[in-house]
Amino acid sequence: MKSLRFLSAEAFVSNEEFARKSLSAVAHNLFPLLFKASYLLEQGEVIHDLVENWPLVDFNMGKLLGATVDYQEDLSHRTCSVCLESCLTGLRDYVLNNFSPYRKRLKVVDLTERNYELVVEALLKKCCCPLKICCVAFRSDNLTLQKFFYIIKLTDPSLLRKLEIVHNVRLEMEHLEILFNSIHFPLLMSLTLPARTFNVQRFTATDEQMLTNIGEKLGEMTHLTELCMSFSILTGRIQKLLSPLKTPLKMLDVSNCSLNHADMAYLANSFHANHLEALDLSGHDIPELYPSTFFKLLSHSSSVLRSLTLEDCNIQDTHVNMLILGLSPCQKLHEFKFVGNPLSSQALKHLFTFLCELPMLKNVEFPVPRDCYPIGITYPIDDASVCRFDHQKYESIAEDLNLILLQANREDVKASTPLFGSYDAAVQETNNELGAYLIKSFKETLEKFTTSFNKMS
Repeated sequence: MKSLRFLSAEAFVSNEEFARKSLSAVAHNLFPLLFKASYLLEQGEVIHDLVENWPLVDFNMGKLLGATVDYQEDLSHRTCSVCLESCLTGLRDYVLNNFSPYRKRLKVVDLTERNYELVVEALLKKCCCPLKICCVAFRSDNLTLQKFFYIIKLTDPSLLRKLEIVHNVRLEMEHLEILFNSIHFPLLMSLTLPARTFNVQRFTATDEQMLTNIGEKLGEMTHLTELCMSFSILTGRIQKLLSPLKTPLKMLDVSNCSLNHADMAYLANSFHANHLEALDLSGHDIPELYPSTFFKLLSHSSSVLRSLTLEDCNIQDTHVNMLILGLSPCQKLHEFKFVGNPLSSQALKHLFTFLCELPMLKNVEFPVPRDCYPIGITYPIDDASVCRFDHQKYESIAEDLNLILLQANREDVKASTPLFGSYDAAVQETNNELGAYLIKSFKETLEKFTTSFNKMS
């Protein structure tokens, strides 16, 4: 739905010549509105002039194109080369134009570009251009390794605070060792690695040494406090990787990493435990494999823990009282996600009654109750079956759960059931996409095996 303001903005920018001539008479606070309308209509010349004369302190593409009161559709996923080029040339002319009618106030520019060549061109010009590009956060998505290694060097890694390499960049452990040996990240605070960066199931003695070297390189990053290694296989190797760190982690994502008892025991007794503000242990059978060490870890982190994710952890009705006991000290918990666990509606009601007592809780993601699915359903539920439940019964139970929050005066808590788990809005990395990636890897492995077999025969 578009507001009257947005419809007016569209009408204004649709007449390109009139809009460019009238821009000097436009109030400063209307520039963001006009920018989004221009982007929607792909009015490149108007975008250029808006950016060239930008009167505000910051220019953030994500916020400008995201959901707004006037127009709730998020346009940040739309890649328009005309608009992006107009933004860059507008920024260039903003720097070079000494006759702008506006006093230059722009301090921070945040550009989301998914065009590799355009980003490379901009980074290559940073030495000679008056507008200096300073990369403090970098996300690499859908790049070949050759392109990734090239562009990461252009960003000036010595200034990077955050590096995200998502799962459709085929970075494996040997590539990560090369990266850390050739490039230093002295200020890095947050690191996200793609799925299957590590796979200890096929480790050799050389691989063990490689893992040790990577751990030592992580230890040299004295500002590193956030580490995401989801969907790597790290059975029995967490200590080797994390013990060299000299700074305690505040965020750790080891979801679906096949951790064993030794891994959990290390985490529970490590110096990281007392500092963890966000922890994701999804995909591990916590009640069966390591209940005592998990609750020890929870106890040590309880004074600071703000976000806990336990999706697909085989938490059943018989474990709810123990879970409540473990969560009780977590008085700073803001977010609790536990979709995919085989809990009944009665168990969920019991748990929600307790959750009302956590004073800072704001977001809860709970599973579809087990009794909404057909008898005999097995967990974890596959994607093909996850939607095959009694929707009417679910809605009734969800209403009861929200009523529990309402009666406890906890309208501030948002409760929801994202059927396919959490996703990354930046690239919409759903379980389906990850599944497609893993299937592709399996297919490639089979092809290599077939080729080798044919050569032998």
